[in-house]
Amino acid sequence: MESNNMPDLNGVAKKTKGRQKIEMKKMRNESNLPVTFSKLRTGVFKKASELATLCGVDVAVIMFSPGNRVFFFGSPSVDSVVQRYKTQGPPPLLTLDLNKVHSTVDEVELHTHLHCLSNQIAIEKKRTKDLNHLAKAVEDQFWWARPIESMTYSQLDKYKKMLEEFKRQLKEKRGNLN
Repeated sequence: MESNNMPDLNGVAKKTKGRQKIEMKKMRNESNLPVTFSKLRTGVFKKASELATLCGVDVAVIMFSPGNRVFFFGSPSVDSVVQRYKTQGPPPLLTLDLNKVHSTVDEVELHTHLHCLSNQIAIEKKRTKDLNHLAKAVEDQFWWARPIESMTYSQLDKYKKMLEEFKRQLKEKRGNLN
């Protein structure tokens, strides 16, 4: 993509390339790390907050920036979640030797699979949107096949006028045939 002006579906030139996929590997340009970290950190904290709110779970996220600064988020608080973890102990999965677990799971393969699934979801969402649009167009075209109860008064009035005009044209054609 050499040009920044890319046409969209309506034929209008877009000024940017839009949101692009990022390859999952450490960034080469060290000067971009703080900015990227800051943006992604905000997103991770937002997701943790949503998880806590929607599912009613206790969450703690602790991370160290590229500059070795500590950032954390907790719901209800980091201290309460860490204290609860200390008293209950780790779940069985975390007692495994993490080196053995890491060797059996290919992180790149998991990310690739996740991206494939995300792409499939996006395609299905677009397909659903297109089918809904098509169904709406068909519904508008064959309005007489819809139940009257599902129509609004303005639609009924519009269709009544259309039928009256059709009736008038039909009478006019019959008059021309005789």
